[in-house]
Amino acid sequence: MKIFLAVAISFVVALSLEIIVATEKYYNCDVYTNEENMTSNHTLCVEDFQDGKFYCKSWECDTPDCPTDQQTTQSDCPICPDTCSDGGRILEIGEQVLCVDGSNICQCVATGVVISTRKATTKELLCTASLSEN
Repeated sequence: MKIFLAVAISFVVALSLEIIVATEKYYNCDVYTNEENMTSNHTLCVEDFQDGKFYCKSWECDTPDCPTDQQTTQSDCPICPDTCSDGGRILEIGEQVLCVDGSNICQCVATGVVISTRKATTKELLCTASLSEN
């Protein structure tokens, strides 16, 4: 009886777990209909107020090329001295790239932080969709 009860409880617990998944894909973004279901680690999201959905781009962190004892963390990604991180990419001081939002220009500065222009982004820019298709 105890074994049956333990199995039954395990089954009920397994059924009650909510699996957080994107409802669909939009180019290289996951699409969510509910803000609570979005992942927040290594992810940038924009909300489309017309359709009420959230478009999220996720990334993995690049691997730094310096010894572990020299690494620090920036934006939840490990980096080496004289570098910065944006969207998981490691940037050298002075390097300029298109920010992970697809809209702004990011630059790694001597203080070890990324500065950027301040334009708003859209789901098309974030998800690298062709603007002519929308």
